[in-house]
Amino acid sequence: MPSDLTHPGLLRDPVIAPGQSWESVGRDVTSLAIDRRIGGRWWLAFAAACGLVGLMAISTGWLLVQGVGIWGNNVPVTWALDIVSYDWWIGIASGGLVVSAMLLLLDAEWRGALNRITETMALVSAAAAGLYPIIHLGRPWFFYWNLPYPNTFLLWPQVRSPLFWDAVDIISYLLVCLSFWYVGMLPDLAAMRDRAIERLHDGPGQELCVLRAQLYGIAALGWRGSALHWQRWMQAYRTIALFGVLLVVSLQTGAAVMFAGTVEPGWHDALLPVTFLFGAIFSGVAMVAVLAVVLRNVFGLTPLITPRHLDLLAKLLLALGLVSLYCYAAEFGTTWLTGNGFDRGVLARRFDGPHAWSTWAIIACALVPVHLFWISRARRSGVALLLVGLLVSAGMYADHFMVIVITLQHDFLPSAAQSYSVDLWGVATFAGSVGLFLALLLLFLRYLPAVSIVELRRLVRQGGLPRHG
Repeated sequence: MPSDLTHPGLLRDPVIAPGQSWESVGRDVTSLAIDRRIGGRWWLAFAAACGLVGLMAISTGWLLVQGVGIWGNNVPVTWALDIVSYDWWIGIASGGLVVSAMLLLLDAEWRGALNRITETMALVSAAAAGLYPIIHLGRPWFFYWNLPYPNTFLLWPQVRSPLFWDAVDIISYLLVCLSFWYVGMLPDLAAMRDRAIERLHDGPGQELCVLRAQLYGIAALGWRGSALHWQRWMQAYRTIALFGVLLVVSLQTGAAVMFAGTVEPGWHDALLPVTFLFGAIFSGVAMVAVLAVVLRNVFGLTPLITPRHLDLLAKLLLALGLVSLYCYAAEFGTTWLTGNGFDRGVLARRFDGPHAWSTWAIIACALVPVHLFWISRARRSGVALLLVGLLVSAGMYADHFMVIVITLQHDFLPSAAQSYSVDLWGVATFAGSVGLFLALLLLFLRYLPAVSIVELRRLVRQGGLPRHG
């Protein structure tokens, strides 16, 4: 029988608040999507997100008329806010996917309250990132030329072009991330179906309950919770998680190798693949921390997302911040001591050039604030975790700006250098991608389980204390 978390011996830093039971977990999670009415705050947030999506539609339409020059792109800065934003979004998506997948493979059961948020964030971030490889082409209506499909014109993609690998990256990532998210949610969709069926006998709104039960039932793919279902579900879930880890590692290290394949100074450090990988995980964990704190307070999930989760997220941010600090320090040291004059010139412009603000933003926003989490009380503070998570996200955006724009702006010939300034249309396009991210996230929170019912019920059986971690 499932137990209440009331025994004093079980209160040693539990990952579920005392008093939660098998039934209460299912009721609390399913009620967010089925029983609770849509409040004014949700509609206000959704309207604001849709407004930003409309802004992106306007900026994209103007882009089709005028070209990518509206973003401020020039020669030699052909990659500007478009690729900076793409790398930032795909970094957040990669970080979310690899963290959730690794915690599943390592059987860290405390992930139960966070894995659904993490996987959803990874999916919608990939959707926001997926727009940029198309619209930055210049002639986006020919985007399908990047795909290796049989055609009568023999227009095979140029495999040495980053455009081709951007298409491969985003398509493969979306497939793996969508599969991981959907397969992991199958038992919870069945719980939503059963809750909608129960509501048929509880009161008014019969037609809506029938429609919900049918839709959730179709999405659950006939899940009945048999032993065979559980066995195959876990096998599929772990297999896709392994593919997700391999994909993220290959995607982030492959991006570093792609940079190293150019002649641009500053892109050939041997540690760059590790820097890219841990930078992506760093930004992903920061965004998970922000979403966890917001959802915990807005949707009343404090019994399920406890101070223990905040503490663990803060420790992850601190550890990743230390790794990132080491990577930056190692790159600075090797470039200054063993690099050639051109590499040192790029390094000097990062600290004392027209866009040096991006380097100092990395230090001030991403590398310094995480050291607040050496303090135990700060690790369990939702406000501190929220603020640090936002600062780290901003700092990692500045990191992509520093790596791409400062390097491209001035490479070898002084006569080829040209100044770059951020254009309003580039900012509008990025704001629109943020709106798309928020709109998709809000729709998920309204109609699907925000946390994993299955994982939390497993913790309830163990009295709220995970076996590991």
